[in-house]
Amino acid sequence: MIWLLLITLLADTDPKQVYSAMLERVLASDPTVDYREFRIAGTLASGPDDGKRQMADRAAFRQKQQAGDNQGALEVATKALERNYASVVNHLDAMFAYQNLNNAEAAAKHEKVLDAMLDSIRKSGDGKGPDTAWFIVNTQEEYVFIARVLKLKAKGQGLVEKDGHFFDRIEIIDPATGQTQFVWFNTDMDMGTYKPPR
Repeated sequence: MIWLLLITLLADTDPKQVYSAMLERVLASDPTVDYREFRIAGTLASGPDDGKRQMADRAAFRQKQQAGDNQGALEVATKALERNYASVVNHLDAMFAYQNLNNAEAAAKHEKVLDAMLDSIRKSGDGKGPDTAWFIVNTQEEYVFIARVLKLKAKGQGLVEKDGHFFDRIEIIDPATGQTQFVWFNTDMDMGTYKPPR
């Protein structure tokens, strides 16, 4: 809770107001939305346990999906989106739920927002090292990015601290070739050490 208060004071803004204003623009399909800032605003507005809640929602979604309860899975995803519409995972789950219910139009709507958020991660760096690490707001984003953008699989993960910043150094494997490499993600937001630019 302290980190949320600190970030709010540093930014001189109320995260819920920032998120609410950005959400209106996203829902209106405003092409000028900065999806990195939207992801940050959604995480800050949701509070310090947002990542844990997303993991719990994801587990509930998968349980419903595995049981063949597609409507129940959609309800879980919808409730998660009501809490944080700026979540990569929540849009991924909503997209899957609508696909399973054969509602291609609704699935495409969530895929569009999902892809915009993933693109904002891609544009944040090249992932080759700590200085150019991709910026994420929680670890769930890392795995969705690796699967959907890089089209690879994570093999191992290590936390690295460098110059007051935190990074996940993830070993990934190309299933087609068996080759492994490392990619880097900046995890300051997830670790509670993120400081917004002034």
